Order: sequence, then structure tokens, then C-alpha cells
Amino acid sequence: MSELDQSWSQLAERVAGIVTRHLADLPPRRVSPWFTPDDAADYLRLTRRGLEDMRAKASGPRYHKVNDRVVRYHVRDLDAWLLSEGGERG
Repeated sequence: MSELDQSWSQLAERVAGIVTRHLADLPPRRVSPWFTPDDAADYLRLTRRGLEDMRAKASGPRYHKVNDRVVRYHVRDLDAWLLSEGGERG
């Protein structure tokens, strides 16, 4: 191993140690089970418009209205819908 390769290797080890310590000091991220319509559509591999149409026809997954303008989907409801009627049988 050349002197230059050895220097780069040592630098990489130092940077990895710094990054590891930094990440360990960060508080854990809380991931919410509540999805926005965009996130729910991505999760289901649908368009947002398609999900809205299903919501209007009451044929899509269960949703929760937070208020007149805010809709949320729980990941359990999305999974349940996929396993029941939303997913292709095979």
C-alpha cells in the first residue's frame, strides 16, 4: 500500500468515527404511522388523484378526517385494504 493510499485510509477511518459519534448523539426519529394522502398514495403505488377518487366513492382504504381540509391514513388501514380488496389475488 502506498503512502498516499495509507493516508486516505486513515482519513476515511477518522471521518467514519466522527460521523458515527455524531449520529449516536442525535435523538431517535419518531416515524408516524399516519400518512398524508400523498404518502398513502405512494405507499399503495397509486396516484393521489386515484386515491381521492376512491375516497369519494367510498371504495378505497379507510381514512380519518382531522378537519374539513386534512385527511390522514393509518398504515394499518392501508395494509388491511391491500390484503382484502385492494391487492391483486394470486
